[in-house]
Amino acid sequence: MKKILLILALAVCATQFMGCSKSNTATPAATVTWSATVAMSAKFEVPAPAGKNETATADLQILSDNTLKYSILVNNLTAGDAITAAHIHLGNAGVSGAVYIPFNGTISGSTVTGTVQLTAGQADTLKNQEAYVNVHTTQAGGGLVRGQIDSKVVFAADIALNGTNEVPSVTTTATGLAIIRMTENKKLYIKVSVINLEAGDVMTFAHIHSGSSTVSGPVVLGFYSAAADFGTLKVLTADNTFYNSLLNDMLYVNAHSTARGSGLIRGQIR
Repeated sequence: MKKILLILALAVCATQFMGCSKSNTATPAATVTWSATVAMSAKFEVPAPAGKNETATADLQILSDNTLKYSILVNNLTAGDAITAAHIHLGNAGVSGAVYIPFNGTISGSTVTGTVQLTAGQADTLKNQEAYVNVHTTQAGGGLVRGQIDSKVVFAADIALNGTNEVPSVTTTATGLAIIRMTENKKLYIKVSVINLEAGDVMTFAHIHSGSSTVSGPVVLGFYSAAADFGTLKVLTADNTFYNSLLNDMLYVNAHSTARGSGLIRGQIR
Protein backbone atom coordinates (compact mmCIF):
# COMPACT_ATOMS: atom_id res chain seq x y z
CA MET A 1 0.00 0.00 0.00
CA LYS A 2 2.82 2.41 0.93
CA LYS A 3 4.55 1.62 -2.36
CA ILE A 4 1.38 2.43 -4.31
CA LEU A 5 0.97 5.76 -2.51
CA LEU A 6 4.62 6.63 -3.14
CA ILE A 7 4.27 5.90 -6.85
CA LEU A 8 1.13 8.06 -7.07
CA ALA A 9 2.86 10.94 -5.29
CA LEU A 10 5.82 10.78 -7.65
CA ALA A 11 3.49 10.72 -10.65
CA VAL A 12 1.68 13.84 -9.41
CA CYS A 13 4.97 15.66 -8.88
CA ALA A 14 6.20 14.69 -12.32
CA THR A 15 2.96 15.91 -13.90
CA GLN A 16 3.18 19.22 -12.06
CA PHE A 17 6.84 19.64 -13.06
CA MET A 18 6.04 19.01 -16.72
CA GLY A 19 3.17 21.49 -16.58
CA CYS A 20 5.39 24.14 -15.05
CA SER A 21 8.09 23.49 -17.63
CA LYS A 22 5.62 23.92 -20.50
CA SER A 23 4.16 27.14 -19.11
CA ASN A 24 7.61 28.64 -18.65
CA THR A 25 8.67 27.96 -22.28
CA ALA A 26 8.15 31.24 -24.17
CA THR A 27 7.78 31.46 -27.97
CA PRO A 28 10.98 33.00 -29.38
CA ALA A 29 10.51 36.61 -30.51
CA ALA A 30 10.68 37.27 -34.24
CA THR A 31 14.00 38.76 -35.35
CA VAL A 32 14.92 41.10 -38.21
CA THR A 33 16.18 39.15 -41.23
CA TRP A 34 16.24 42.00 -43.79
CA SER A 35 15.98 45.77 -43.69
CA ALA A 36 16.16 48.71 -46.07
CA THR A 37 16.08 52.48 -45.81
CA VAL A 38 14.54 53.84 -49.02
CA ALA A 39 15.23 57.39 -50.22
CA MET A 40 12.09 58.77 -51.88
CA SER A 41 11.43 61.87 -53.96
CA ALA A 42 8.79 63.46 -56.16
CA LYS A 43 11.47 63.52 -58.89
CA PHE A 44 11.52 59.71 -58.91
CA GLU A 45 7.84 59.39 -59.87
CA VAL A 46 7.20 58.35 -63.50
CA PRO A 47 6.34 60.89 -64.69
CA ALA A 48 7.28 63.35 -61.96
CA PRO A 49 4.27 65.36 -60.67
CA ALA A 50 4.46 68.97 -61.83
CA GLY A 51 5.51 71.51 -59.23
CA LYS A 52 6.24 68.95 -56.52
CA ASN A 53 9.58 68.77 -54.69
CA GLU A 54 8.74 66.67 -51.64
CA THR A 55 11.09 63.97 -50.36
CA ALA A 56 10.57 61.10 -47.95
CA THR A 57 12.24 58.20 -46.20
CA ALA A 58 10.80 54.70 -45.83
CA ASP A 59 12.23 52.29 -43.26
CA LEU A 60 11.38 48.66 -43.98
CA GLN A 61 12.07 45.52 -41.93
CA ILE A 62 11.19 41.91 -42.65
CA LEU A 63 11.09 39.71 -39.55
CA SER A 64 11.75 35.98 -39.27
CA ASP A 65 7.98 35.29 -39.28
CA ASN A 66 7.67 37.25 -42.59
CA THR A 67 6.05 40.25 -40.94
CA LEU A 68 6.92 43.47 -42.78
CA LYS A 69 7.23 46.55 -40.56
CA TYR A 70 7.16 49.93 -42.31
CA SER A 71 7.54 53.54 -41.32
CA ILE A 72 7.37 56.37 -43.88
CA LEU A 73 8.00 60.07 -43.21
CA VAL A 74 7.21 62.63 -45.93
CA ASN A 75 9.18 65.87 -45.70
CA ASN A 76 7.64 69.30 -46.42
CA LEU A 77 4.18 68.02 -47.34
CA THR A 78 2.38 70.90 -49.07
CA ALA A 79 -0.25 72.71 -47.02
CA GLY A 80 -3.66 71.41 -48.10
CA ASP A 81 -2.27 68.12 -49.38
CA ALA A 82 -2.88 64.88 -47.49
CA ILE A 83 -1.59 61.33 -47.71
CA THR A 84 -4.27 58.96 -48.98
CA ALA A 85 -2.42 55.67 -49.48
CA ALA A 86 0.97 53.98 -49.62
CA HIS A 87 2.04 50.78 -51.35
CA ILE A 88 4.90 48.70 -52.59
CA HIS A 89 4.77 48.41 -56.39
CA LEU A 90 6.64 46.05 -58.68
CA GLY A 91 8.78 47.70 -61.35
CA ASN A 92 12.10 49.28 -62.19
CA ALA A 93 13.00 52.96 -61.87
CA GLY A 94 11.65 53.82 -65.31
CA VAL A 95 8.10 52.45 -65.07
CA SER A 96 4.91 52.85 -63.08
CA GLY A 97 4.21 49.30 -61.92
CA ALA A 98 1.25 47.52 -60.38
CA VAL A 99 0.53 47.60 -56.64
CA TYR A 100 2.09 44.54 -54.99
CA ILE A 101 1.68 45.11 -51.25
CA PRO A 102 -0.79 47.68 -49.84
CA PHE A 103 0.14 49.48 -46.64
CA ASN A 104 -3.11 49.62 -44.68
CA GLY A 105 -1.55 50.94 -41.49
CA THR A 106 -1.92 54.27 -39.73
CA ILE A 107 -1.77 57.54 -41.66
CA SER A 108 -1.06 60.47 -39.38
CA GLY A 109 -0.11 63.80 -40.91
CA SER A 110 3.12 63.19 -42.82
CA THR A 111 3.67 59.61 -41.63
CA VAL A 112 2.51 56.12 -42.54
CA THR A 113 3.28 53.29 -40.13
CA GLY A 114 2.21 49.71 -39.60
CA THR A 115 2.86 46.04 -40.29
CA VAL A 116 1.68 43.60 -42.93
CA GLN A 117 1.96 39.83 -43.01
CA LEU A 118 3.82 38.62 -46.10
CA THR A 119 3.93 35.23 -47.72
CA ALA A 120 7.33 33.63 -48.12
CA GLY A 121 7.14 34.44 -51.84
CA GLN A 122 6.39 38.12 -51.23
CA ALA A 123 9.28 38.39 -48.78
CA ASP A 124 11.63 36.81 -51.33
CA THR A 125 10.42 39.19 -54.05
CA LEU A 126 11.11 42.27 -51.93
CA LYS A 127 14.60 41.06 -51.15
CA ASN A 128 15.57 40.12 -54.70
CA GLN A 129 13.39 41.79 -57.35
CA GLU A 130 12.81 45.33 -58.68
CA ALA A 131 10.22 47.11 -56.54
CA TYR A 132 9.52 50.53 -55.12
CA VAL A 133 7.64 52.31 -52.33
CA ASN A 134 5.03 54.85 -53.44
CA VAL A 135 3.05 57.40 -51.41
CA HIS A 136 -0.13 58.87 -52.89
CA THR A 137 -1.84 62.12 -51.84
CA THR A 138 -4.93 64.14 -52.64
CA GLN A 139 -2.91 66.45 -54.91
CA ALA A 140 -0.88 63.65 -56.51
CA GLY A 141 -3.17 60.67 -56.87
CA GLY A 142 -0.77 58.79 -59.11
CA GLY A 143 2.05 59.20 -56.62
CA LEU A 144 3.71 62.06 -54.76
CA VAL A 145 7.02 60.44 -53.76
CA ARG A 146 8.59 57.10 -54.58
CA GLY A 147 11.87 55.28 -54.11
CA GLN A 148 13.41 52.07 -55.41
CA ILE A 149 13.96 49.30 -52.89
CA ASP A 150 16.39 47.37 -55.10
CA SER A 151 18.80 50.20 -56.05
CA LYS A 152 18.90 53.87 -55.11
CA VAL A 153 18.07 56.40 -57.83
CA VAL A 154 21.00 58.82 -58.19
CA PHE A 155 19.71 60.87 -61.14
CA ALA A 156 16.19 61.73 -62.25
CA ALA A 157 14.98 64.26 -64.79
CA ASP A 158 11.94 64.83 -66.99
CA ILE A 159 13.18 66.89 -69.95
CA ALA A 160 10.83 68.90 -72.19
CA LEU A 161 11.86 68.76 -75.87
CA ASN A 162 11.01 71.34 -78.53
CA GLY A 163 12.29 72.80 -81.78
CA THR A 164 13.32 76.17 -80.38
CA ASN A 165 16.01 74.42 -78.32
CA GLU A 166 17.75 73.16 -81.47
CA VAL A 167 20.90 74.96 -82.64
CA PRO A 168 19.96 76.54 -84.97
CA SER A 169 16.28 76.75 -83.94
CA VAL A 170 13.74 74.58 -85.78
CA THR A 171 10.14 75.54 -86.49
CA THR A 172 7.92 72.53 -85.76
CA THR A 173 4.65 71.62 -84.08
CA ALA A 174 6.31 68.55 -82.55
CA THR A 175 7.13 68.46 -78.87
CA GLY A 176 8.40 65.72 -76.66
CA LEU A 177 9.28 64.50 -73.19
CA ALA A 178 12.39 62.57 -72.17
CA ILE A 179 12.16 60.65 -68.89
CA ILE A 180 15.60 59.71 -67.57
CA ARG A 181 16.46 57.75 -64.42
CA MET A 182 19.83 56.37 -63.30
CA THR A 183 20.37 54.04 -60.35
CA GLU A 184 23.50 53.54 -58.30
CA ASN A 185 24.14 50.17 -59.95
CA LYS A 186 24.65 52.11 -63.23
CA LYS A 187 21.35 51.11 -64.84
CA LEU A 188 20.03 53.83 -67.18
CA TYR A 189 16.30 54.02 -67.88
CA ILE A 190 15.29 56.36 -70.70
CA LYS A 191 12.08 56.98 -72.62
CA VAL A 192 11.28 59.67 -75.20
CA SER A 193 7.73 60.38 -76.35
CA VAL A 194 6.89 62.73 -79.24
CA ILE A 195 3.52 64.32 -80.07
CA ASN A 196 2.16 66.58 -82.85
CA LEU A 197 4.69 65.46 -85.46
CA GLU A 198 4.01 67.03 -88.87
CA ALA A 199 2.30 64.86 -91.49
CA GLY A 200 4.81 63.00 -93.61
CA ASP A 201 7.67 63.31 -91.13
CA VAL A 202 8.98 60.20 -89.37
CA MET A 203 11.12 59.93 -86.24
CA THR A 204 14.46 58.20 -86.81
CA PHE A 205 17.01 58.48 -83.98
CA ALA A 206 17.43 59.79 -80.45
CA HIS A 207 20.71 60.47 -78.68
CA ILE A 208 22.26 62.12 -75.67
CA HIS A 209 24.80 64.70 -76.81
CA SER A 210 27.55 66.55 -75.01
CA GLY A 211 27.27 70.34 -74.96
CA SER A 212 25.63 73.44 -73.51
CA SER A 213 22.34 74.89 -74.76
CA THR A 214 24.14 77.11 -77.32
CA VAL A 215 26.09 74.45 -79.23
CA SER A 216 25.53 71.30 -81.29
CA GLY A 217 27.74 68.75 -79.58
CA PRO A 218 28.84 65.18 -80.32
CA VAL A 219 26.78 62.10 -79.53
CA VAL A 220 27.78 60.41 -76.27
CA LEU A 221 24.98 57.83 -76.17
CA GLY A 222 22.58 56.55 -78.82
CA PHE A 223 19.45 54.86 -77.46
CA TYR A 224 16.82 54.94 -80.26
CA SER A 225 17.50 53.88 -83.85
CA ALA A 226 14.04 53.53 -85.41
CA ALA A 227 10.59 55.14 -85.35
CA ALA A 228 9.18 52.17 -83.44
CA ASP A 229 11.58 52.85 -80.55
CA PHE A 230 9.93 56.14 -79.64
CA GLY A 231 7.62 55.82 -76.66
CA THR A 232 9.37 52.70 -75.37
CA LEU A 233 11.56 52.41 -72.28
CA LYS A 234 15.19 51.52 -72.93
CA VAL A 235 17.20 49.96 -70.11
CA LEU A 236 20.96 50.22 -70.59
CA THR A 237 23.99 49.52 -68.44
CA ALA A 238 26.18 52.61 -68.36
CA ASP A 239 29.96 52.50 -68.25
CA ASN A 240 31.83 54.59 -65.70
CA THR A 241 32.47 57.40 -68.18
CA PHE A 242 28.82 57.95 -69.07
CA TYR A 243 27.68 57.44 -65.46
CA ASN A 244 29.95 60.24 -64.26
CA SER A 245 29.09 62.43 -67.25
CA LEU A 246 25.36 62.22 -66.58
CA LEU A 247 25.93 63.29 -63.00
CA ASN A 248 28.26 66.19 -63.79
CA ASP A 249 28.50 67.35 -67.41
CA MET A 250 26.61 69.57 -69.86
CA LEU A 251 24.41 67.16 -71.84
CA TYR A 252 21.21 67.31 -73.90
CA VAL A 253 18.68 64.96 -75.47
CA ASN A 254 18.17 65.25 -79.23
CA ALA A 255 15.44 63.54 -81.28
CA HIS A 256 15.91 63.35 -85.07
CA SER A 257 13.48 62.80 -87.95
CA THR A 258 13.54 62.25 -91.70
CA ALA A 259 12.72 65.91 -92.32
CA ARG A 260 15.19 67.17 -89.71
CA GLY A 261 18.17 64.85 -89.82
CA SER A 262 20.36 67.07 -87.64
CA GLY A 263 17.68 67.33 -84.96
CA LEU A 264 13.95 68.03 -84.69
CA ILE A 265 13.47 68.67 -80.97
CA ARG A 266 15.89 68.78 -78.06
CA GLY A 267 16.10 69.55 -74.36
CA GLN A 268 18.94 70.31 -71.99
CA ILE A 269 19.74 67.83 -69.23
CA ARG A 270 22.23 70.20 -67.65
